[in-house]
Amino acid sequence: MVWDYYNGKILFVTGGTGFIGTGILYRLLTQSTPEHIYVLCRGGYSKAESKWKSMLPASIAETLTRSNCVTVLDGELGDTATMSLEDETLQMLKRRVHVFIHAACSIELKKSLRELSYTVIAPTLCLANYALKFPNLEKFVFISSAYVNAHLWKTSESSDVAVEERVYSLDRKGEDPYESAPEIWREVQKNGTSHEFETHDFPWPYAYAKHLAERLVLQKASEKDALDKILIIRPSVIGPAEEIPYHGFTSYSTPSTACAAAYALHPGRKIILATRCDQPDQNATIDEVGVDLVVDRTLLHIACGTSGCVHAVSGEKRRLRLEDWWNAFKNERRLPWNVKPIWTNEDWHSSNLHQMARNFKIIGTSFAFAEDKTDQVVKSLSSEELEHLKLFTDRSQPYHHSLIHRRHHIHHLAKEMIKKNKLPVPVFMTGLFCRKGKPPHHYRTQSQKLAV
Repeated sequence: MVWDYYNGKILFVTGGTGFIGTGILYRLLTQSTPEHIYVLCRGGYSKAESKWKSMLPASIAETLTRSNCVTVLDGELGDTATMSLEDETLQMLKRRVHVFIHAACSIELKKSLRELSYTVIAPTLCLANYALKFPNLEKFVFISSAYVNAHLWKTSESSDVAVEERVYSLDRKGEDPYESAPEIWREVQKNGTSHEFETHDFPWPYAYAKHLAERLVLQKASEKDALDKILIIRPSVIGPAEEIPYHGFTSYSTPSTACAAAYALHPGRKIILATRCDQPDQNATIDEVGVDLVVDRTLLHIACGTSGCVHAVSGEKRRLRLEDWWNAFKNERRLPWNVKPIWTNEDWHSSNLHQMARNFKIIGTSFAFAEDKTDQVVKSLSSEELEHLKLFTDRSQPYHHSLIHRRHHIHHLAKEMIKKNKLPVPVFMTGLFCRKGKPPHHYRTQSQKLAV
């Protein structure tokens, strides 16, 4: 059984109070009996408890806050492997941990590559180097992004870009992407950029930072003859949970929720977007995946010993047509006129595009993310095991049902956008643009404290 793998295991988790990390902890504690889970959180237990209680209903939060096998360590990530922890603690983790999950993954799309080198690349490389010294390490897991290969949109002849579960070389000569990573990393550290970043059109520096971090981790593992101990999980656009820990479990800043808020606030009748699809409403797609699917695919592949890159996506069969995504936004908008998309073939960085498109640049694209590794593992599972796993997106309900459960979050984000962009609209009038929705009970005292 998949969950039996975790019985008696000792795990270390970064980002354990975040969207994905919280889901991972909940699943481990409710489906298995690990010996111990260490969670890194700046501010220690009190901060972790506060975050879990703000995200989860009391009964579910208690699963995490009252567990005797969870220890929260007060530390933070940086450009060393110490995580601001005492040496005694570091040595203890080194001796004991079997599975190391690096799930700290704040999405900083607007940050420069120089900034991301400190917050994404350096911490990931340091943690991998540290974990690979553990004598009992079975798996180091890095939560990356399916869009580390989004640059393929500009080079592919097809308007539906196939993306495999592998690392793509950025060198035209086909140089080994692992071997070249350290030299490129030194270039980024020195100059804040690299020649390959400047010559490949990534939608955001964030996507390239994750791309380079993957290569550095794999290079370090290859150097130590430990590639079998590396698992890289690549989620697509993360959305609310479909089932676990409860239907609608979400964070305030999921991308589609933010786009729905931006659509609701748009005062005009047209929005300019970029694409090279012939019929973008029909041919462009959005691959949104529930956070519980990301969690279960991660834990499944750890248990099954998978190594390398794995997509946690809705995939070609279950991704959304842009038209369905767009129509769901229309249902949540309260202004009495619809907004028509005006498609252009301009660059996805163009200042002529609507702010929504400039931020979330993959609107108007289509990626067919491979799921071969999950499909292969699923074939080896019994029907009983599959009943206890959430591995594939459920599209049996229209997509707008998902947004109905996000109305409180859409309304909250719309208010934040009004304040941040200094729109000529009083914040208290946000309800004229989008439905307010009732917040989950556990959000009522915290929601105004949370930032976008």
